[in-house]
Amino acid sequence: MKKTNKTTIIWLAGVLVGTLAFGQDSGDRVTVPFRDNSRPRTLVVSMIQGSITVRGYNGNDAIVEGSGGSSRRHSTPPPGMHRIDPSSSGLDISEDNNTITIHGGVIHSSDVTVQIPAQTTLRLKTVNGGKITVEGVSGDVEADNTNGSVIITDVSGSVVANSTNGKVTVTLNKVTANKNMSFSTLNGTVDVTLPADTKANLRMRTDNGDMWSDFDVKLDGAHPPQVDDQRKSGGHYRVKMDKTIYGSINGGGPEIELRTYNGSIYLRKK
Repeated sequence: MKKTNKTTIIWLAGVLVGTLAFGQDSGDRVTVPFRDNSRPRTLVVSMIQGSITVRGYNGNDAIVEGSGGSSRRHSTPPPGMHRIDPSSSGLDISEDNNTITIHGGVIHSSDVTVQIPAQTTLRLKTVNGGKITVEGVSGDVEADNTNGSVIITDVSGSVVANSTNGKVTVTLNKVTANKNMSFSTLNGTVDVTLPADTKANLRMRTDNGDMWSDFDVKLDGAHPPQVDDQRKSGGHYRVKMDKTIYGSINGGGPEIELRTYNGSIYLRKK
């Protein structure tokens, strides 16, 4: 008998709720409409286990595809028995006030791919098991990955991208005026490409790596060491040498922070 997976979409108190069951070895797909495409749209994806991929497309709805399986460590099966894995990865989807929210399960790993209208604000977060990838979107993007990389390409807008253990790679076609941006990781490289005419004030720091740029960066020396002198009251004398590099490109503008602890920083001109 051919195995089928069911997709249920329920209207409840004016809120669209989608509950998807994903087979372990196959992916399912569901289309979720935004309530009003004349208003700003937002996509929120929050995962404990799994990757997140978001791509902009020429359409009005969110197209969600997912696949998943158990992420638990398995014990040795008893003699003559086999393990029966759950068929659902536990993805829940809801739409409220033009915001589509996707939550992943706690135990099982779920890789989710979403096609959304290009003009959409994104809030993406995952903890373990994969990377965050964004392509072809125009809007504000926030991406936070604890154990994995963040890769954002062909994007116009503003970006805040953070990782703890993984590289951060971002390519912007156009930068939203008067918005600060931040790109940071603890362990990994930070590689950011900006339009050649981007105006920004820069804060750049790496503790174990190098910083490179093909922009003409004008360094700002107006940040002397911080001195804490408490000797008159019998206290200590301390000088803190900040390793942060301050500068500007194209005359300055909104603040852009690039930071890593273990890795190098690349600021590229598109």
